[in-house]
Amino acid sequence: MFVDHTAWVPEHFIGGHPALDLANAVFDRRNPPPHNELFNSAADIGNWLFSAGLANETDAAAVAEIRDRHFLGGVRDIREASYALFAAIAADKGTPSEPLGLLFSHTASGLEGRQVDWHGTRFDLASLQWKDPAPVTAFLAHLSIEAFFTLPRAKLHACPRCGWLFVDTSRGGKRRWCNMRVCGNREKIARHRGRD
Repeated sequence: MFVDHTAWVPEHFIGGHPALDLANAVFDRRNPPPHNELFNSAADIGNWLFSAGLANETDAAAVAEIRDRHFLGGVRDIREASYALFAAIAADKGTPSEPLGLLFSHTASGLEGRQVDWHGTRFDLASLQWKDPAPVTAFLAHLSIEAFFTLPRAKLHACPRCGWLFVDTSRGGKRRWCNMRVCGNREKIARHRGRD
């Protein structure tokens, strides 16, 4: 069944940074189902921004109303570049230049000729800017650039079951799964069935 609206739940936000949650916005990275996409519309992107705590309800609604035909593809490109960048770092393969360059390019082109304010290390878009696909895509690309420079690389991991990315902030540094209740339990069930 094709899903045209994604219901974002807390299990979608396990990465430890919004850039990782953005990179994880598919059902499964390792064994993708036929309809693996979670960003099926501008409404999905607006709802994701709200659920991630990055936009208020009014600004998220403005994003949901964006009708630019390139917007959805641009956000998906940013998501895939983010995943390629952080998955390589998690696998200790170094920094791939192409996805990092794409993120810088989207950030620069989305800000060209526009005034933005800053809140710490992130853009603080004005209400009218949430209606414009260029600053919104720049905002999303910049999340990954910020994460690239600030996340502790040694703590960045990919779930061995689904491939979702996360920062291991567990006390002993032994977190293995994106979510123990989801992938951890599935792995336990698979192992149990393998013994039968």
